[in-house]
Amino acid sequence: MLDHTEMPYATVLDFAKLYAVPFDPSRTDLVDLENPPPSQDAQLPCVHAVEFLADIHERGGVHQDIGRAIEVRVAYPIF
Repeated sequence: MLDHTEMPYATVLDFAKLYAVPFDPSRTDLVDLENPPPSQDAQLPCVHAVEFLADIHERGGVHQDIGRAIEVRVAYPIF
Protein backbone atom coordinates (compact mmCIF):
# COMPACT_ATOMS: atom_id res chain seq x y z
CA MET A 1 0.00 0.00 0.00
CA LEU A 2 2.86 2.39 0.79
CA ASP A 3 4.44 1.64 -2.56
CA HIS A 4 1.15 2.22 -4.36
CA THR A 5 0.61 5.60 -2.69
CA GLU A 6 4.31 6.44 -2.96
CA MET A 7 4.51 7.16 0.77
CA PRO A 8 7.98 6.81 2.29
CA TYR A 9 8.28 3.77 4.54
CA ALA A 10 9.76 6.01 7.24
CA THR A 11 6.32 7.59 7.79
CA VAL A 12 5.26 4.47 9.71
CA LEU A 13 8.55 3.91 11.55
CA ASP A 14 7.14 4.75 14.99
CA PHE A 15 4.22 2.37 14.47
CA ALA A 16 6.46 -0.51 13.35
CA LYS A 17 8.84 -0.04 16.30
CA LEU A 18 6.03 -0.83 18.76
CA TYR A 19 5.68 -4.32 17.29
CA ALA A 20 9.39 -5.08 16.83
CA VAL A 21 10.29 -5.28 20.52
CA PRO A 22 9.18 -7.66 23.28
CA PHE A 23 6.14 -6.61 25.28
CA ASP A 24 7.01 -4.40 28.23
CA PRO A 25 4.62 -5.13 31.13
CA SER A 26 5.66 -1.92 32.90
CA ARG A 27 4.49 0.15 29.92
CA THR A 28 1.85 2.71 30.66
CA ASP A 29 -0.81 2.63 28.00
CA LEU A 30 -1.39 6.09 26.71
CA VAL A 31 -3.73 5.59 23.82
CA ASP A 32 -2.31 7.18 20.71
CA LEU A 33 -4.83 6.78 17.92
CA GLU A 34 -2.12 7.35 15.31
CA ASN A 35 0.13 4.61 16.74
CA PRO A 36 -1.98 2.23 18.83
CA PRO A 37 0.14 -0.03 21.04
CA PRO A 38 -0.02 -3.81 20.69
CA SER A 39 -2.22 -5.68 23.14
CA GLN A 40 -0.82 -7.70 26.01
CA ASP A 41 -1.71 -10.86 24.09
CA ALA A 42 0.35 -9.92 21.04
CA GLN A 43 3.21 -12.27 20.17
CA LEU A 44 6.12 -9.87 20.22
CA PRO A 45 8.48 -9.18 18.62
CA CYS A 46 6.53 -9.61 15.40
CA VAL A 47 8.71 -11.06 12.65
CA HIS A 48 7.00 -8.94 10.01
CA ALA A 49 7.54 -5.73 11.97
CA VAL A 50 11.24 -6.51 12.45
CA GLU A 51 11.68 -7.20 8.74
CA PHE A 52 9.76 -4.04 7.90
CA LEU A 53 12.07 -1.99 10.15
CA ALA A 54 15.02 -3.39 8.24
CA ASP A 55 13.31 -2.47 4.97
CA ILE A 56 12.73 1.08 6.21
CA HIS A 57 16.42 1.46 6.98
CA GLU A 58 17.44 -0.09 3.65
CA ARG A 59 15.29 2.37 1.75
CA GLY A 60 17.02 5.23 3.54
CA GLY A 61 19.88 4.50 1.15
CA VAL A 62 22.50 6.14 3.33
CA HIS A 63 25.43 3.98 4.45
CA GLN A 64 24.41 4.49 8.08
CA ASP A 65 20.87 3.32 7.32
CA ILE A 66 22.12 0.17 5.58
CA GLY A 67 24.15 -0.57 8.71
CA ARG A 68 21.03 -0.20 10.84
CA ALA A 69 19.14 -2.60 8.57
CA ILE A 70 21.85 -5.19 9.09
CA GLU A 71 21.83 -4.59 12.86
CA VAL A 72 18.06 -5.14 13.00
CA ARG A 73 18.33 -8.43 11.13
CA VAL A 74 21.25 -9.63 13.27
CA ALA A 75 19.57 -8.59 16.53
CA TYR A 76 16.47 -10.62 15.68
CA PRO A 77 17.66 -13.85 14.04
CA ILE A 78 14.10 -15.20 13.95
CA PHE A 79 13.77 -15.35 10.18
